[in-house]
Amino acid sequence: MKVLLLCYRGGPFCGGQGIYLFYLSRELARLGVDVDVLVGPPYPDPLDEWATVYKIENLNIWAVRTRDFGPGRLLRIFSVWNFIDYLFTRFHFFSEMETFSMRSFFILKKILKIKRYDIIHDVNSLGWGLLLMKKYGIPVISTIHHPLTRDRDADLMINETLWDKLTTILFYPLVMQRFVIKRLDRIITSSREGINELNRAFGVNREKISVVYNGMDVEQFRNTGEEREERSILFVGNTEDQKKGIRFLMEALAGLPDDIALTIVDEGPPKKENAARLARQFGVQKRVSFTGRVDQKELAGLYSRKAILVMSSLYEGFGLPAAEAMACETPVVATRAGALPEVVDGSCGILVDPGDARQLRDAILKVLNDRDKGLRLGKNGRKRAVENFSWETAAKNTLEVYKDVIHLT
Repeated sequence: MKVLLLCYRGGPFCGGQGIYLFYLSRELARLGVDVDVLVGPPYPDPLDEWATVYKIENLNIWAVRTRDFGPGRLLRIFSVWNFIDYLFTRFHFFSEMETFSMRSFFILKKILKIKRYDIIHDVNSLGWGLLLMKKYGIPVISTIHHPLTRDRDADLMINETLWDKLTTILFYPLVMQRFVIKRLDRIITSSREGINELNRAFGVNREKISVVYNGMDVEQFRNTGEEREERSILFVGNTEDQKKGIRFLMEALAGLPDDIALTIVDEGPPKKENAARLARQFGVQKRVSFTGRVDQKELAGLYSRKAILVMSSLYEGFGLPAAEAMACETPVVATRAGALPEVVDGSCGILVDPGDARQLRDAILKVLNDRDKGLRLGKNGRKRAVENFSWETAAKNTLEVYKDVIHLT
């Protein structure tokens, strides 16, 4: 089988789609699939060992002032798609998904002169160009972990002015995504909750949605044997994302004994101010530290050393940090938000209501004060992660979706 993967941002630190692209392409190749990749910047770690990679240009000029472009960007701005992207971004539209899909369509037109694909698999863009690709007679599917309506609504909650709300509405390409998603051959989402979300947000027929749980590297993420820091909790995620519920975690921390510290795997000030501001607001700034970006080896060490991973989310399309922590035998305290109850069950963690800092605090204390319970939750978490959330399993299930779509088209 020959598969073309499309990903508008491929770097492992630019979001979940970069990690998804890297591991899915590798595991599909191990299953004997011939994989090609069309990918935009930031570009992924080298995939050349198992895939043919075509790099798509993008200047990444969203939120960059024209005077800050520098000579390199200015010289390249006058090519057709760069200029279109420039015009859209000046009017507060995030056009990267649209322009990536159109660039990909024209490059694919050239590629198809020398090779053919059995299926085209888009990752998270739902751009207009996907509909043009369908004209080639190749089935087109897309992986959508959650609809962008969730991100828009989270931003609108914190927008204080009418201008902020207007620019938020302009930013998200929801009209395009709502139109495109209904016309693709299949949608893959990472949870059963995702089926409901996509149906509510975009009106997608439930029968056209397949669930394939996200994968993770269960060999990389395993307990390192380092000594646990018994009065420590860990948060992994984008602290600027309101859906992560960092406010409620800070409030919960304020109600915990002073010897309990929180480590956040994300950038702190001056790059990201939200979590630090909330820590000051709740008077816990001396108990909060930031690691900045870390690689997977460092992250596995953090999971293994800290006593608990906490996910205070108001919504999660999957909840990869929970699965990674479980693989490292670390108990999880998480909310019943989105798909988290599908990842974390009572055998490996404690679930609380989203937005309830008191429940979060009590659950953290329950695990910290019962060492045997923490060990039991951790052991069960490793077993559950290996059985359900390995990349090998994700790739096999994705391949079954490919076969089903090809059979039906």
